[in-house]
Amino acid sequence: MISFFKRIFFRRKKPTGDNGNFHIQFKEFENSKPLVKHPDADVHKLMILATKIKLKDGYSKAIEFLKDISETYLREGNTALVSCLNKLIPYMRREPSISYKDTKDYLAAIIDKIPVNEPYFLNLHITMADHINSFDTGESIQYLSGVLDMDTLTHHQYSMLIKLADLNIVNQDKKQAGKLLDIARNYIEPCTDRFDKIRRERKWFRTSANLAYKEINETGNTDYLYYLFIEFLLDMARVVNPMNIEDFHKRKDQYFKKERGFADSEKFHSTIKQLNIEDEKETILKQLYGFAFEELPLILGVTKTELYFSPGDKESLIEIRAKKVFYRRPFRELSNIRDWVQKFVSSLVPETT
Repeated sequence: MISFFKRIFFRRKKPTGDNGNFHIQFKEFENSKPLVKHPDADVHKLMILATKIKLKDGYSKAIEFLKDISETYLREGNTALVSCLNKLIPYMRREPSISYKDTKDYLAAIIDKIPVNEPYFLNLHITMADHINSFDTGESIQYLSGVLDMDTLTHHQYSMLIKLADLNIVNQDKKQAGKLLDIARNYIEPCTDRFDKIRRERKWFRTSANLAYKEINETGNTDYLYYLFIEFLLDMARVVNPMNIEDFHKRKDQYFKKERGFADSEKFHSTIKQLNIEDEKETILKQLYGFAFEELPLILGVTKTELYFSPGDKESLIEIRAKKVFYRRPFRELSNIRDWVQKFVSSLVPETT
C-alpha cells in the first residue's frame, strides 16, 4: 500500500487552471472504535514535564519521553497525539543528532497510522507543513495543497486552508493567499460551538491582517489596523465566559503588561508611523483597550455583576444557571465588533473614509 505521504508527493498531477479552486470530492470517514479524548489539563501537565526534562537532561531525553507518549496515544487513537507531536517535532528539529529527513519520515509514519474517523487528526498535516516550511516554504505549500486536493473540503479543513494562506503570504503569493482566505470564509459559519467559532474568526482576521500588511500603501495600512484590531478583540472574546471570568482578567492584565499582544510589535509601529499617527499610539491603545475590557463583555452578554465577580461573592441559583448556559449561546456579535472597529479606524485616518 502506498503511504499517504507518498500519495501527496508522487501522485499524478491533475491539470489545473489559475482559478485558485481545489478539486473537491466527497469522502466519508470510516467507522471504527470510538476514539479517546484526552483531557486538555492532563496533556498540558505532560507537556510541562517534557519541558522540565529538556531543561534538566537535554533535548534527547525529552524526545525519548515524548515519543513514548506519542506511541501510547497512537495505539489508543487518542486525540492528545496532536498536542504531543506539536511539542515533539520542534524538539526533534533542535536536536543536532536528528536530521530534517529523520523528523519528516517519523511524522509521515505517524500520519499514515492515524485513525481516519476523527477529523481532529487532520491537524497533524499542519504540523507536517510547519516542519517542511522550516526547510522549504514552496515544498510546504505543495504538501498542504496536496492534502486539500485529495479530501473533501468541509469545516474540518478550515485550519489547513488558513495555514496554506499563511504559507502563500510568506511565499509572496498575495493573490493566492487572498483566494484561500475567500474559500476559508465559507467554512466558518457551519461551526456551531461558540468558542470554536470565535477561534476560527480570529485566525481568519489574523491572516487577513498579515496579508494587508504586505500592501505597501495607505489602504493596506488602514486595512491592517482594521483586521489587527478585530483579531485582538476576538482574542479577548475567546475568554469572555462568566463561569471562568478570571481568565478574562488574566488576559487583560497580559495586554496591559505587554506580555501579550501587538503594542510593541514592529508591524504595528511601522503601520502607525506610515499613517502619521505614531504620536497617538497611547491614545489609540487606551481607546481600544477601553472598548475591549469594559464594553465588549457587555456586548457579548455578560452582566456587570458577572464581569466583576470575585470568589466568595453571593449569587442566586438563577444567576449560577445563567452563567452555566452562557457557552451554549451562538456567537453573533461579530458585526458589532466590526462596526466599532470600522468607525474607530476611520476616526484615526479620516481622509481614507
